[in-house]
Amino acid sequence: MATHKERMLMRTKITQTVRQFFVDQDFMEVDTPLAIFAPAPEVHIEAVSVNIQTHTHEHRFLQTSPELAMKRLLAQGFAKIFQIAPVFRDGETSPLHTPEFRLLEWYRRDASWESLMDDCEQLLRTCAENLFGREYITFQHQDIDLTKSFQRIRVNDAFEEFAHFSLLENLTTESLMEKCEEIEVFYIPDDTWDDLYHRVFLNRVEPELIKNNQPFFLTHYPAPLASLATLSGEDHRCAERFELYIGGIELANGFGELTDPEEQRLRFEQDRRWRAEEGLQDYPIDERFLKALEELPPSAGIALGVERLLMLLCDVQHIDEVAFIPWSEA
Repeated sequence: MATHKERMLMRTKITQTVRQFFVDQDFMEVDTPLAIFAPAPEVHIEAVSVNIQTHTHEHRFLQTSPELAMKRLLAQGFAKIFQIAPVFRDGETSPLHTPEFRLLEWYRRDASWESLMDDCEQLLRTCAENLFGREYITFQHQDIDLTKSFQRIRVNDAFEEFAHFSLLENLTTESLMEKCEEIEVFYIPDDTWDDLYHRVFLNRVEPELIKNNQPFFLTHYPAPLASLATLSGEDHRCAERFELYIGGIELANGFGELTDPEEQRLRFEQDRRWRAEEGLQDYPIDERFLKALEELPPSAGIALGVERLLMLLCDVQHIDEVAFIPWSEA
């Protein structure tokens, strides 16, 4: 078992490796503000609000992600950018969560979402090679092979295999509720479609997927979970969205970016209505971001949890073990 100092030395080397990986591919490292006027109104993420006194009183939010700002930079013409950003999410505490953590985000202008999956594979191989001199890692007594292409599994295929029904044929709340009854997954009558999806996924699908520690991409999320992703050209019931799992840990979330400002506004307004119904804080619409989308060509972007990457490479199970000073002791 490595000592705290040994883990911190590993942390430093991993961070340096990540930066060099992107520099070698001609990415520009960028830096955007932490205290922003308007985070994306995501339904399951709570921003921390702050009051700042300048020449006027300003109510801002600590960023939950640098995503909106970085896409504004893409719209300005920056082609390949990355950032290791401090982010804040209220109410998140567990062995894998802390209210303050680091996200590695990178974006490719004029690129497909599949290119991000290739980036992920090569980034993990590079980290393993630089840290251990090999293309595999050992996590919780199991070797994880990084030499082969990571498996790609469509969300609907995972539901058909483990929940025994097609998710894409049940995109209404009523039909998905009926499926929950059939497979005996608990729900409450006022659950939304999103709630029902997560009940089935967390109880029937994800536990089966992560039994194998080997890395895989879960792809083609259903359209109701598109978030800031564009819909798939091959099937509009799906979005160009994927998540990377490795060692049983959800490590990254990537999109083919939605570039239609009107569609994005509609999604933001829908999420704001949901948040209002749930009694959650409201966020203003980021008009600068929506304006920037008018200039954004097809692009791809991804967020990867830095502490989770460190946990995998340092072979530890709690986020505090990869912190110089744990958040609870700050």
